[in-house]
Amino acid sequence: SALEEIGDILELKAEDSFKINAYRRAAESIENLSENVEDIANQGKLDEIPGIGKSIAEKINEFLKTNRIKYLEDLRKKVPSGLVAMLQVAGLGPKTIIKLNKEFKIKNIDDLKKLLKTHKISKLKGFGLKSEENIEKGIEQFKRNQERYALGKIYPLACDIVEKLERASGVDKVSLAGSIRRMQETIGDIDILCTSKKPEKAIEVFVSLPQVKEIQEKGTTKAVVILKNDIEADLRVVKPESFGTALHYFTGSKAHNIKIRTMGEKKGLKINEYGVYKTNKHRGKRIEDRVGGKTEEEIFKAVGLPYIEPEIRQDMGEIEAAEKDKLPRLIQLCDIQGDLHIHTTYSEGKNTIEEMAKAAIKMGYKYILISDHTKKIGITHGMDEKKILKQIKEIDKINAKFQSSNIKFKVLKGVECDINSDGSLDLPDKILGKLDIVIAAIHSKFNMDQTQRLIKACENPHVDIIGHPTGRRLGFRDPYKVDLEKLMNVCKKTKTILELNAAWERLDLNAQNCRKAKEKGLKISIGTDSHSINSLSMMQFGVATARRGWLEKDDIINTQANYQLLGQLN
Repeated sequence: SALEEIGDILELKAEDSFKINAYRRAAESIENLSENVEDIANQGKLDEIPGIGKSIAEKINEFLKTNRIKYLEDLRKKVPSGLVAMLQVAGLGPKTIIKLNKEFKIKNIDDLKKLLKTHKISKLKGFGLKSEENIEKGIEQFKRNQERYALGKIYPLACDIVEKLERASGVDKVSLAGSIRRMQETIGDIDILCTSKKPEKAIEVFVSLPQVKEIQEKGTTKAVVILKNDIEADLRVVKPESFGTALHYFTGSKAHNIKIRTMGEKKGLKINEYGVYKTNKHRGKRIEDRVGGKTEEEIFKAVGLPYIEPEIRQDMGEIEAAEKDKLPRLIQLCDIQGDLHIHTTYSEGKNTIEEMAKAAIKMGYKYILISDHTKKIGITHGMDEKKILKQIKEIDKINAKFQSSNIKFKVLKGVECDINSDGSLDLPDKILGKLDIVIAAIHSKFNMDQTQRLIKACENPHVDIIGHPTGRRLGFRDPYKVDLEKLMNVCKKTKTILELNAAWERLDLNAQNCRKAKEKGLKISIGTDSHSINSLSMMQFGVATARRGWLEKDDIINTQANYQLLGQLN
């Protein structure tokens, strides 16, 4: 976003860290909003958003009215744009970028790639061949992620477009399609299907949306636009009788669709985006009779299968499971009874314990787990023994307050305890023993093999959950090296839970590893890793990943309404 870019440029200019963080906090607050920022601006309430003061509010208003921020444009003149882009390369911090710029006059990633071939970086003080290797890996990862967008960043925008189309006069059914409907963790573009008695009007509504920056194609039944965030969005208007087959076709995956069409051919059916047809002969002529297409259910019924949910349409065994009537009953968002990973103002969170609890109550939850960071990872206000004991007392008071008001909700006491490089924990057992649930996680020294480090943490009797087990951050950091097979076997023995971290930049465990954990009989927890009340909605991305991993209600521990059972995890 523009605010993030301002923060990036200020960091490259070595400006005051408070100023840098102010823009980044503001960008994060807007990103986590549950309503449209334009609506808030129109009400004159931008300064009511956490982290947004008068100065930043003025810049947001300027951007919404003119699609530009003069302050940002002035900043861009002072720092080459290529240097700002380099901040997205894992392993390159602002100090490193500035140093390489001064020493070798590099101005962009292409310059950096050429410089790496000379091995001059390794000769700089504080650098070495390993530094060059890490930078090279970072560039490769950066290139891979340029063509894909994180689901969590794009999904709210896509849903907003769908809602606007649904409200438009003359538009009937509307649905997302493609990888975004399958809830893939990264997507290439936004695909939308709708039916309408007036296709031209539906197209006109779509291309006139405020999110649209450029119209690339505008026909009578299809339009392609580039949105203001530079992602492509496509709308196809189809006939009502073809909506189901078109939706199935454009949802994919390609491998799944081919298999379904092949099954249809064996039954004398032709399945395409327009319908399901039965081939008959009449007076020597070949006639195709439409036998379905209005709904996706008609397609699956035609080939003798029950409905298969979009998230598992990957040709990864779902069709074979359907044939044997062994499809999983996938977990639903409404099954979640509580959030098991919450940060508050006790560490680097933006809301108090009570504020997080009240927001969770509004979502219909029965409990949340407060799991602030310990000090080891460098959080200024991280949890030590003294702060943990203080927090325990506050949680007791809040729970007593809820009980006296007859509110059936529990704030569980926990911590996200850092795992040291030798596998020991950042807090003593005497403190961990006072908590309901302990999450142990790695936040440092990512280049080492983490298997034994995680195994030792699992063997600590106070550790209940291993947080974000592979340490990945989509678009920023690849998973660290860990033998998940070995770790899962130990978790089975110690009854340790593996977390599915629902934060959209993590989604860790990923879907494949969730399925592997299920096959081993392990239990999973889903937590949003929320640092504000606005982030609690990220649970939907955790549930989507769980669904893609074939997980059912009983595979997830926080589908239990009885929080007391959670305190006896292992």
